[in-house]
Amino acid sequence: DRARLACYDAAAGRKADDAPASTAASAPAPATAPVATTGALPPDPHPQDAFGLPRREWGDDPLSSRWELEADDKHGTFLFRPYKPSYILPVRWSDARNPTPTSPRLGTAATSGTLDSVEAKYQLSFKTKLWEGLFGRHGDLWLGYTQQSSWQVYNKGNSSPFRETDYEPELMAVFRTNRDLGAGFRLRLLSIGLNHQSNGRAGDLSRSWNRVMAQAGVERGDFSLIVRPWVRLHENAGNDDNADITHYLGHGDVQAVWRFSQQTLGLNLRGNPTAGRGSAGVDWSFPIHRNLKGYLQVFSGYGETLIDYNHRQNVIGFGVSLVDWM
Repeated sequence: DRARLACYDAAAGRKADDAPASTAASAPAPATAPVATTGALPPDPHPQDAFGLPRREWGDDPLSSRWELEADDKHGTFLFRPYKPSYILPVRWSDARNPTPTSPRLGTAATSGTLDSVEAKYQLSFKTKLWEGLFGRHGDLWLGYTQQSSWQVYNKGNSSPFRETDYEPELMAVFRTNRDLGAGFRLRLLSIGLNHQSNGRAGDLSRSWNRVMAQAGVERGDFSLIVRPWVRLHENAGNDDNADITHYLGHGDVQAVWRFSQQTLGLNLRGNPTAGRGSAGVDWSFPIHRNLKGYLQVFSGYGETLIDYNHRQNVIGFGVSLVDWM
């Protein structure tokens, strides 16, 4: 007991003669005492988030924490980690419904019943590391999954159906870099992987494609930029549900993310400049109360969902953020 009291005195920075008279004389503090053995740990400067990861401060490297690029960021394999934003939008409004989606091979398909202009939408996204250190200590292998659903929840006359659900699994090899690009910008990561996206439907409403996708990540302070070029994998013409999808969604996109004052602003640009088609999307998350964050999403162009890959519309939605860009 005397030895333990002496350790607590040392950890608290208190001399033995500062202790109560009944114990000070019998428990002189040793000259040094290892803090790690006392059980009294200092407060954690980075409280954990919902995934058990240290909550990052503004100014930390966003790409490093998101992809565990540095040794201090490594958390091992087969653990669920946030990937893209996860959110719920109870209200999403479109200025151009798509009740008769089309494709070159499948023609025009009519959806059952009528479609409301106002619906709900949600997205869930996570990733897990399958292999840490692909080549020696360099590179990690990640498995990502994103699911996005558009729900006609207010369409009671049509039994409130899910209008569209898109599934997007992907396998990515991510490599750390630290090249100085000047003006404070650094190239932080390079990646190559396989991406599959499908709406899981059959018949005239089936849509899917496979891509080889690369990534290059650049950051400066609280700003990060991901450039993603891709090449679509060839499919047999008799099985291709959307042969002209690259005419509308192009061969890559750019995702920019700014973090400021506990808010996050994301911009996504995608398209095919030679065909004069594309899209722009803005996502804004902002604090409402404590950990609750609001989420505003604005989209204009082609491909807001996979069934709408060749349908142009303007969309705005409002809801709450579950997991933001990390």
